[in-house]
Amino acid sequence: MTPEILHVASADGATAELIVHPSTRGEFLYWLPALGVTARHYARFAELLAIEGIGLARHEWRGAGSSSVRARRGTDWCYRDLLADVRDGLAALRAWHPEARVWIGGHSLGAQFATLALARDPSLAGVVIVASGTPHWRSFPWWQQPILLLVFAWFRLLADACGYFPGRRTAFAGNEARSVIHDWIRSGLHGRYRHAWPEGDLDAEMRERKHPLLAIHLRDDRFAPPSSFNALVARLPNAKTQIHRLLPTDFESATATHFSWMKDPAPVAARIREFIVRPEARRG
Repeated sequence: MTPEILHVASADGATAELIVHPSTRGEFLYWLPALGVTARHYARFAELLAIEGIGLARHEWRGAGSSSVRARRGTDWCYRDLLADVRDGLAALRAWHPEARVWIGGHSLGAQFATLALARDPSLAGVVIVASGTPHWRSFPWWQQPILLLVFAWFRLLADACGYFPGRRTAFAGNEARSVIHDWIRSGLHGRYRHAWPEGDLDAEMRERKHPLLAIHLRDDRFAPPSSFNALVARLPNAKTQIHRLLPTDFESATATHFSWMKDPAPVAARIREFIVRPEARRG
């Protein structure tokens, strides 16, 4: 079935497309991409979920793909703006399909933001985390910790010098807003997300949520090692949590890394389908 294109406008005038695949069950998963990855890269994933009657609503990050703005010197935004864009996208989806039951999920940074969105919006049905973890340096293996601290310092210098983060030159993410990189570094240094929505306490709100949580880890994910993945899951201690740890043997490609699953998404889609469609699969 052909997806619907919804045009989402934020309060500051920035616009982006929300690609919504129809659902025959009334179940929708609002999907947040990895940083620097456009919504179109999750097309195969969306098709597999649609076969199971689950509609994927593919969010577009500000500054990427169909977004009307681009990161450059003098054009800046932060985590709070990105979280407000997610709120506006969810509102557009619900206006288009008022009877929908809406879940939220994401990949990499998108999964971090999915937990933040759940903290802000308890009306969501639950949350799905794929190939993600907290960037907090202390959650990584000891040998990676000094490397991360150097990366944080280097990325801050780059963002400040250029007025934006030139991710396409560094092979990390895309070209990102200066304050987005500052906020990513802040959560990496301090392990907290309060700065993402200063009007509230997101960390406390996450601890209160008792929603279903599906967390999928890929064995050879060097960007989200098990300790980082576990630390992100632990930020929702009262959630009804189900964890799947996928191996290379689970995939036709025989690869289970941070990005490889996007080309071979069937094992991930199957576990999400079971989680959303079968209530007994959500017992935690």
